[in-house]
Amino acid sequence: MKLTKTASGKKAGWKIDGEKYEYYVNLDERGEFYADVRDPDEQTVFEIHGFDIFEDGWMKHKNDIDGLKKYLEHLGIMGPKDNLVKGN
Repeated sequence: MKLTKTASGKKAGWKIDGEKYEYYVNLDERGEFYADVRDPDEQTVFEIHGFDIFEDGWMKHKNDIDGLKKYLEHLGIMGPKDNLVKGN
């Protein structure tokens, strides 16, 4: 287990590399879509409202965890060693 100092934009302090983030689809019906990503403290760190993330090409479909992780890394929300899993 490797401890590293958190980067700017993340909670101050020390963290274990490879933290687990969870992706939750909260609403997916009748042309509406809402999902969020939660950090290990179960705090929402990113929300998806609508279909822009799909239209922009980051995610191919609502269960494209790899595409979402790449986008969150691009934004600096997640690091390359962090894990993203489906929460529900």
